Amino acid sequence: MLLLLFAAAYFFSDNRSTRSIIQANTQKVITTDGDSFMIGVNKLRLKGIDAPEYNQSCGDEAGQQWQCGKAARGNLETLLADASLTCEAEVRDRYGRALSTCSTAQTQDIAAAQVRLGMAVSDEWMGMRSYGAEEDEARLAKRGIWRGDFMHPKEWRAGHKPYHGAEGSSELIGS
Repeated sequence: MLLLLFAAAYFFSDNRSTRSIIQANTQKVITTDGDSFMIGVNKLRLKGIDAPEYNQSCGDEAGQQWQCGKAARGNLETLLADASLTCEAEVRDRYGRALSTCSTAQTQDIAAAQVRLGMAVSDEWMGMRSYGAEEDEARLAKRGIWRGDFMHPKEWRAGHKPYHGAEGSSELIGS
């Protein structure tokens, strides 16, 4: 009887994958910042990373400010500029963006490339980093945001409108 219940539960459960594949092909790709973009009408965010916001500045090795958010977006535009762009998405974030893992014929993992080039940081959850090796490589080589001091994108958003509307400060990360 128990076996019959398990069989019925399996048969009537929704076993369809919630994964979806989104391909650029001839669709227009528009980047928002260093980790968010659109393929046609599909809003996506690279899973496992956080890039500086478009208007965010960072310090360089001489302490001078540079537009790291604009640089991160420009780098992502370059990585996405390939008709072979394919993204696999499973869930949506609270802003309705599909959290995605993306690749092209030239770049196996777009998020890993952004982190390796110092244009994003790895997400961390319970001590595990999604792209820890890539972040360590960028930090040691002082690439991108690791050239000097910067504020973690999450902390930067917390202190800038329209994200939370609260003025605040945070410790800078970097050298």
